[in-house]
Amino acid sequence: MTSAWAWERDRLRLAQPRRHPPNLAVYDNPNAFVMCVYKPDKALCHREGAKDAPSLDRCVSTCANVARTDHQADLLIERAETIEKAAASSPEPLAERLNRNAAKLRKSSERHHRDRITTNTPKESAP
Repeated sequence: MTSAWAWERDRLRLAQPRRHPPNLAVYDNPNAFVMCVYKPDKALCHREGAKDAPSLDRCVSTCANVARTDHQADLLIERAETIEKAAASSPEPLAERLNRNAAKLRKSSERHHRDRITTNTPKESAP
């Protein structure tokens, strides 16, 4: 099996519509720039026990339920730029903290763009 064939097989498999269990729902969390594909048994926002919906105010970025769109990743960059502008006119200790926060947002966006799964065909590299 060639790697090109395997890649095409995987691309087609990912593009197929999936049936989701009836208890699976997607929630948008605009304040965290993520969506929650809520599976109660994997939710980090409910450590005491499963609930019917996620606690979006307690969203954990390392949760298995987190999903991010390209648009949300781009919004992370916009937020980082806004924070960096605020840091430029802030006292040094606060500016350092703001710049660290902006760097984390940029890193999350870069990780998304690097690791995302798409159904687009990769571009052929020139010889």
